Amino acid sequence: MGPYVTLNAVLIGFFGFAAIYHFVLWWQSRRDAILLIFTLHCALCATLGACLLVLVTARTPAEGQRALDLRLELAALAQISQVWLLSLISGVRARWYVLLITAVFLTVAVTNLAVPLSGSVTGVERIFTSWGEQISILNRDAPSRWLGIAYALNLSINIFGFVCVARLWSSDRIGGVLVALATGAGIVFAVWALRIDLSGSRQPYGGAIHYPLWVVLIALQIARDYRRRGDRLAAAQQRFRAIFDQTFQFIGLMSVDGTLLEVNQTALRFAGIRAEDVIGKPFWETAWWMHSALLQEQLRQAVSSAAAGEVVRFEATHRAADGGLRFVDFSLKPVRDDGGAVVLLIPEGRDVTERKQAEQAVEESRQQLQRLADGLLIAREEERTTIAREIHDVLGQILTALKMDSAWIGSRVPGASPALRAKLATMSALIDDAVATVRRIATDLRPGILDDLGLAAALEWQSQQFEQRTGIHCSLRASVGYAAIDPLVSTAMFRIFDPRGA
Repeated sequence: MGPYVTLNAVLIGFFGFAAIYHFVLWWQSRRDAILLIFTLHCALCATLGACLLVLVTARTPAEGQRALDLRLELAALAQISQVWLLSLISGVRARWYVLLITAVFLTVAVTNLAVPLSGSVTGVERIFTSWGEQISILNRDAPSRWLGIAYALNLSINIFGFVCVARLWSSDRIGGVLVALATGAGIVFAVWALRIDLSGSRQPYGGAIHYPLWVVLIALQIARDYRRRGDRLAAAQQRFRAIFDQTFQFIGLMSVDGTLLEVNQTALRFAGIRAEDVIGKPFWETAWWMHSALLQEQLRQAVSSAAAGEVVRFEATHRAADGGLRFVDFSLKPVRDDGGAVVLLIPEGRDVTERKQAEQAVEESRQQLQRLADGLLIAREEERTTIAREIHDVLGQILTALKMDSAWIGSRVPGASPALRAKLATMSALIDDAVATVRRIATDLRPGILDDLGLAAALEWQSQQFEQRTGIHCSLRASVGYAAIDPLVSTAMFRIFDPRGA
């Protein structure tokens, strides 16, 4: 087996491995068109290498004709994959040109199935090459003139390759050099094949021999592109971790079953634990929740709700690194994929202990103020009750004594002058007015009916007094009846109802 045959056999294995390898890479992502097209290109090169082996070992015209036709069809399809690779790798979006080349070379491949564009094989001749290897050379009729047009379009692809080189050069000079070398090699071997097809040169096709250079160079370019993507991804990951770990909030990432996948440093430092202590565990079995079985059950239910698409938020307590309990505003948010399915959960928490302590302080202050106000109200009402009792008892007794004395004087002077009797009557009327005033003042200070019969009766009495003073009809409907009501509440409501007593 000579060097030409050996080289093509090696190339078949090389291209086959490259096709399989890049197909596996594409299968893992299923999004990168470059990998898929490169896989097809390598598969075409492997098949083209096998076709060239058949050409140089053919024994009959029929065998040579089949190999010659297949070689042209494979070469046409390889031009399509090549122009797509050039466009995608360089970023030159000449869509009209790429589609034109695709349509033309598809037409060439299909036409060659019916009409041999490379000519009809009339015989097979065995010759020795200049390096001493015996190969088969096909004798054939003149090729179709359409084959020359195909070669012209093939040359345009190489020109397009140099356009792509110019585009790459500004951003990636090494990549531009790689594509330029591959394109230059393509021109050399295209001219070599043109001499064989149109000039009848008695040499073997070099078609697949230059493709290793093309494949290797494009593979290096793809590797460089993926390395840059990896660098960008690493930089993005670094920026993400910087933000993720430096935020004041506790943030993590969970699977939908509640397994903790990631957690930031803020949450770890808060509890005084390491990532390996909690990653991979059910979230409710981590150090933040183990102090309370009730909270663990609440979290399990929250995970189920979040996995169903709900946003859950509640207030919890977490044990800090110093052993104390801190109040945390906790939430669970679902993350959906493009199809709307929940694929991840994001737990978030914020230490609100200071806020809770401030709220508790405000509440305690409010309660103290309330107790002070209640004390003031009680003290005022007690003082009013005391004053009302003293006015009623002391002044009432004095006025009663005066009333009795004036009546006694009137009974002791039956023959008194009319002026004296009129004076006694006036005095008695003044004493009666004073008694009524004392009773009214005592009642205003603290009506006895409020203590004896309750709020409803006191409000009804007050409405009657209001109606008598103003002449305005007043109707009262009370639902409390004679039910027992807190004395402070009763007093406050009565004072609101009667502003004069406030």
